[in-house]
Amino acid sequence: MNGQNKTRTRQERIESLGIPKPKFVQWWIDSDKADWAVRIAIGVFAAVALLVVCRAWEPRFAFRSGTIPMRSVIARVDFEVEDEIDSEAQRLKKVRELPVFYHNRLASLQQLRARLKNRLLVILHAASLQEMGTEQSSAFAEFADSVPVTPESAGDGEPSASDKFNAIKAVLGGDKELEKLDTAFRTLTTDEFKNGLLQSLKHAPEQGSQREIRVYTTDPSDAVHVKVDDVQIALMQPKIDKMLAEEFRRLFGGEVDVDQARLVAKMISKWIDAHLPEYVTLTYDDEASEKARAEIAASVPPVMKKFHAGKSELADAGEPLEPDELRLLRQEHVQWTKYRGTTDRIARTLAYAGMIAALYLLCGSYIVFVDDRSLVLDRVKLSKLLLLFVCTIGISFWVASDQYRSELAPLVVASIITAIVYGRDLALLLMSAACISVTLFLNEDLRHLVMLTAATTSATLLSGRIRSHSHLLFVGAVSAAVTILTVVGVGIVAGETMTVSVGVGSDLQAAPPTATPFLDVLKVLIQEGLRAGAFIVVSAAALTPVLPLIEKVFGVQTDLSLLSLSDASHPLLRRLAQRAPGTYNHSINVASIAEAAADSIGANGLLVRVGAYFHDIGKMFKPEYFIENQSGVNQHDSLQPAMSTLVIIAHVKDGADLARNHHLPQPIIDLIMQHHGTTLVEYFFNEAAKRSEDNPNEKQVSDKDFRYPGPKPQTLEAAVMMLADTVESASRTLVDPTPARIQNLVDRIAQKKMADGQFDECGLTFRQLNLVRKSLVKSLTAIYHARVKYPSQQPA
Repeated sequence: MNGQNKTRTRQERIESLGIPKPKFVQWWIDSDKADWAVRIAIGVFAAVALLVVCRAWEPRFAFRSGTIPMRSVIARVDFEVEDEIDSEAQRLKKVRELPVFYHNRLASLQQLRARLKNRLLVILHAASLQEMGTEQSSAFAEFADSVPVTPESAGDGEPSASDKFNAIKAVLGGDKELEKLDTAFRTLTTDEFKNGLLQSLKHAPEQGSQREIRVYTTDPSDAVHVKVDDVQIALMQPKIDKMLAEEFRRLFGGEVDVDQARLVAKMISKWIDAHLPEYVTLTYDDEASEKARAEIAASVPPVMKKFHAGKSELADAGEPLEPDELRLLRQEHVQWTKYRGTTDRIARTLAYAGMIAALYLLCGSYIVFVDDRSLVLDRVKLSKLLLLFVCTIGISFWVASDQYRSELAPLVVASIITAIVYGRDLALLLMSAACISVTLFLNEDLRHLVMLTAATTSATLLSGRIRSHSHLLFVGAVSAAVTILTVVGVGIVAGETMTVSVGVGSDLQAAPPTATPFLDVLKVLIQEGLRAGAFIVVSAAALTPVLPLIEKVFGVQTDLSLLSLSDASHPLLRRLAQRAPGTYNHSINVASIAEAAADSIGANGLLVRVGAYFHDIGKMFKPEYFIENQSGVNQHDSLQPAMSTLVIIAHVKDGADLARNHHLPQPIIDLIMQHHGTTLVEYFFNEAAKRSEDNPNEKQVSDKDFRYPGPKPQTLEAAVMMLADTVESASRTLVDPTPARIQNLVDRIAQKKMADGQFDECGLTFRQLNLVRKSLVKSLTAIYHARVKYPSQQPA
């Protein structure tokens, strides 16, 4: 034996005294630190997501169209804003001076040349003026400007038709192919028509210059600048006359009479001028011109208007904000945001993080110490709760822009969902926290917070029990009315109908307050209230079709779905009535008395009633082993008490399996699992104990082998069902069910359940237990009320 004692540490010596540790220290020692770490990580992730979604590091622009500032808004920083009117005027000026593009297609002039030759050849084929045919006369008239042509048509001082005809024959008759005419026309085309022909400009003055254009043949990049006067057909006649006169003198000089050559040149010139409008070669290129206009407009620097910090007034007090003022305020906000450094951004983010931490602490403490702490202790429930509010606040933040201004819609939807899932008490606290968060993230004032709180609070309080499809529409309508009145009332109380007039010099203090036109301001407030009310009504009404999805996600039931489950035609209830009619009748009776008992303590009576319909469906597998379905033969007579207990207890698990297979909601499954708790199957336990006493060789019986597996009732509804199920079954054994005996039976069963610890986990108070007992006694007394015995029933 080693005589040397092991040295104990100081901590071990202190612990050996048995002094209890502080509660927090003991809690920390006993807690599952890994589980806590996961839940804290979930909360931190939700907070970070909220900070990122709502861009906590950057202040939000708070002004909206129609907002009435309480005082004049002065610039906080120096900034510049483009003067759009002057900038647009400068751009328009540049565009007006811009030569636009025209595409030159000279090929059409070849058609004009061919037509000219054809008409002249027709004339040349005529032997004389008198022998001209119809076609020849028509062709000659185009040149001689006389239809029909006769020798007597000549006037004083002008060449006669005969002179003109003879001149054409003399000048062009020796050139059978009119090659010299082709040469003259090509020279005309090359020198005078090379930049194209245009009847009139096809672009407006706002689209480009009216004095100069850019002409190209194949690609706009090769365009040349051309004056409009050089290509306009109306101004071509003198140029054509001069060019053809010179060409005819050069080509025909010495061969023909000079006067005749000049006359023919003039006739051809006049003919070309008359037909040129039919052969316009320039077409407006809108695509290339638009590109050029865009480039020149972009190159014009904007005209900037300067505003100075502390001096420039951006908006007047007491006047609704107009779009131009909003543009100024937004530009000033952007510039002010740029001046903020990294330190300010970090500080702002940390401030918002502190706000979220404070709300976490407030709501979490209420949930843990007052409400259902499983919302914090269960990871899935905690994740769903945080996800709901991160989405709500995030969506509210992004739809609150001036374009939509619908931050009320997600908040009202969340308030109704929260009231349905978590109850109205917790919903009021959670939605208040959400409204505070949205108001601070949006950089709004107290009036906005009051409006959000009025809408969400009214929607939460009115949600209640949803028994009809029109209930949420009613909730939305009433909540909208409350919100409209709140917006108008708070707007008046906050002083939006009053502003201070501007004085001059020393008269400023003496200037009396001037009331802004009340009706104008009231109109703005009513419009804002109606907009908010419309969002509330629409969001509440739109929530009705998605109620089944909400119930599925959060594992809750509304009265609408419970009412559909209470239909006696449900397959499970029909099968129960066929296979176990006694159990079915028992379930109907339990449902009747349990609903009234649950309603008496404020629990969900409809949930208890529907749960009672299904609580014993597991007995369908072996209905003959339960006394209410037996008809003289007891199947347990041939079984050992332990085996009988297993058969009896199995109906709970079988019932839960049946419910899951038929997709019953989780609250109903919980009632099936909990309605017996961990109670003792007394009859078979006593029978086993008696047999053990009679047979010394058998081991002592333990009550653990004769108890239901549980769990114990976790809700008030499960506790009420346990009592109702037990007293309904026990009341059938009363020989003479007088009110006193029923009272005694209910009190005895309630005391036994409480002493057995069955109500330890459901939060049932003594006051509530007393109300449940009274309700059960009243209901059972009504069922077993005394009946008048008729003479035929009297004993002989």
